[in-house]
Amino acid sequence: MAEKNPKPRSFYQRFALTINLDEAREKFVARAHNRVFEQLYLRYRSVLGEQIMLSVADALGRRVDFRHSLSSQIGEDFLDVLKAIEGVHAGLDSHGIGALDGVIDYLLRNSEVDLGVRWRPPFFVPAGAEELDEKLVSDNLLWLREAPSFEPVLTPYEKGLRHLLHSQNRPELLKDVITDMYESLEAVAKLLTGRDSDLSGNAELFIKKVKASDEYKMILKNYVDYANRFRHAARKTQPRPVLSARETESFVYLTGLFIRLALPTS
Repeated sequence: MAEKNPKPRSFYQRFALTINLDEAREKFVARAHNRVFEQLYLRYRSVLGEQIMLSVADALGRRVDFRHSLSSQIGEDFLDVLKAIEGVHAGLDSHGIGALDGVIDYLLRNSEVDLGVRWRPPFFVPAGAEELDEKLVSDNLLWLREAPSFEPVLTPYEKGLRHLLHSQNRPELLKDVITDMYESLEAVAKLLTGRDSDLSGNAELFIKKVKASDEYKMILKNYVDYANRFRHAARKTQPRPVLSARETESFVYLTGLFIRLALPTS
């Protein structure tokens, strides 16, 4: 049976044309300027214009200039545009946030190729394995945001995801992803055990609290040992591993697995 209202094929599909990731990102940037920094911004400028411009400037780490349009202050860099969209999100009210979420969905769905990013309000994260992203990133973010007492966990977790995204242009940030994720899991252990100790000192009690089997003690020990190679100064006898994006991503998933163990089962 034919699908009802099938999604129209893109121009490139209809004419069997190819497009690479860089070209697709350029088109995403153009559409983001059209839909977010021009159309949506104009809709809210009279009430929230100053707040939005300040939030975007902060997100980009630049000085705000109210004499010029929002779009002209952002530029054409793909990651800067992602940061600026996050800044717009921070400057909007709840009604505007709903509208922005719809625009972002439109932008990602209409990209000619997968851009390698996902929108997890209030920020973008790098796309990984879809099933792992859903269970070990999205679900964790949702739970952590709804549990105020877990803010010490959420803050470094979100920071690590941001560092992972921006490491595409700055590989030196990969080590920061490791340390951010470690800090997040360390905060989980402190909250669950009630002990203000580093993760190595809380590991055994943490495993007991989440009712994991003893085999997980060794996995967590290796996790701690690995992360400490980046948290402390490198030694000549034990140089740091050379990080790749994929290996760092796997560490994020491993952190998410331990956090998931701490989620309530009810």
